[in-house]
Amino acid sequence: MSHSQTYNEVFERLVTDTDDIEGFIAYGLYKQAKREWLIAFHSENQRSPSLKELNAYNKTWTDTSLQALRENAESALSAYADTIIDVATPEIEAEALKVGRPIWKDLLIGASSALTYSLLLIVASYLIQVFGNDIADAYRSLSPGA
Repeated sequence: MSHSQTYNEVFERLVTDTDDIEGFIAYGLYKQAKREWLIAFHSENQRSPSLKELNAYNKTWTDTSLQALRENAESALSAYADTIIDVATPEIEAEALKVGRPIWKDLLIGASSALTYSLLLIVASYLIQVFGNDIADAYRSLSPGA
């Protein structure tokens, strides 16, 4: 038996990098399908498949079918992430409320900001009334010798 007859390149076709989690999950799905095929084959034929039959099975995995495995893996990862987020959200919200400022501090900050802004507007309107709205005239009226 030569190496090319027995080696199945599905792993390399599915897993593109060492941190390709989607590819690893897709490969696991492939192995699950292969195991199911082997069990069904043995049940129907009362024997294990020959090398020729195994190679024929491996050739049924086209680029399209392997892409479908990657898409299934992506869906599984997405569903898992959604579940984790759903489980963690109430705890995160409770922790944020516990760690956050009390509401009275936020109200005090808001009120003082509004008061400061109002005072600045009053001062600005007074200065415009006294000096006019021309900045150059206001500067000249404040400088010595004017």
